[in-house]
Amino acid sequence: MIAAIFLGIALFAISLYFHMWMLRGAKAISPPGKNPRHLRLLAGSTLVLVSHLVIAGIFAGGMYLATVWNLGGLEKDVIDSWMDYYYFALITISTVGLGDILPAGHMRAISGIAALTGFLMISCTAQYVYQTMSKQEN
Repeated sequence: MIAAIFLGIALFAISLYFHMWMLRGAKAISPPGKNPRHLRLLAGSTLVLVSHLVIAGIFAGGMYLATVWNLGGLEKDVIDSWMDYYYFALITISTVGLGDILPAGHMRAISGIAALTGFLMISCTAQYVYQTMSKQEN
C-alpha cells in the first residue's frame, strides 16, 4: 500500500508541475487581463486541453507500472491494450468515473489520487477560463 501511495504522489507531483507549466503557456498566449482574440483564446484553450490529455497519459503509465509491480490492477473482462489504461485514467481524472472498469487492490489508492488530481487540475483550468472569458464580456 505504501508503494502505491508513493507512486500516486509522484504521479500527482509530475502532473501538477506539467499542468502549471501548460497553464503559464496558455496565459502567455491568451492573458486573462487582456481582451482575448478568437485565435489566441482557441490556442490557449487547446493548450489546456492537451495538458489534461497528457496528464491522463501520465496516470495511465503509472497505473500500468502499478500492474507490472503487482500493486493491483484493473478489473474488466479484457484489459488488452494501452488504451484501456488511458481510458480508465481519463475518466478517473475527469471525475466522470463510468464504472465499466474498476480498480482492484492498491490500484484503488492510485485511482483516488488520480481523481483528486483531476479535480485540482479542473479547478485551475476553470479559474483560467473564467478570468479569460470575463474580460471578453466587459
